[in-house]
Amino acid sequence: MTPLTLAARAACFRQSYPRNEPSWPWLTKEQGRPVLYAIWVIGNDYRNKSGYYGAYPPGYLARVLALFPDVAAADTLHAFSGSMPKGDYTRCDAVQPSEYQVSVLDLPIALDEDRDLFRLVLADPPYTAEDAKRYGTGGVNRRLCTAALAEVTQPGGFLAWLDTCWPMHTKKQWVTVGRILVQRSTNHRARVLSLFERTHD
Repeated sequence: MTPLTLAARAACFRQSYPRNEPSWPWLTKEQGRPVLYAIWVIGNDYRNKSGYYGAYPPGYLARVLALFPDVAAADTLHAFSGSMPKGDYTRCDAVQPSEYQVSVLDLPIALDEDRDLFRLVLADPPYTAEDAKRYGTGGVNRRLCTAALAEVTQPGGFLAWLDTCWPMHTKKQWVTVGRILVQRSTNHRARVLSLFERTHD
């Protein structure tokens, strides 16, 4: 199957959210390459069913997946999965119960040899050392984590990394193809969803 272009992914998002025009992605170019931009104001919602500190904001995950309608859940990895419930996807978390209860750094070794590489990786790491303490983990080395996730992602696959900064990575493994500002409500940290495509190195 021919992978969707970024323009097609933006169109899929518009189809999923036809009444939310301010959130529609648009395309621009960086160094001659197409890059998807968007601003998502999700709003506050106190119905966080998990009660887990740092859980995905309600509605966030659906928006991300609207950009990847061609990726099956079985081909999706949730890194730093936290409170994500068991599903058709794969989870990796160093503390919480998951299919791979290991550090993201150890995932390439822990991954089953007969397991196909993932087409989509969603990562929501601890943003600060203080956040990491609340999860009961150490701090996150973003450069090493993006390198480890590259080892378990198919060439042409994607990494959707939610953070308060654009994470360090090597261009030999990842090409930035999207920058999405994510805001919830007043007095919440603004975050950026960085979208990367795995290179064919």
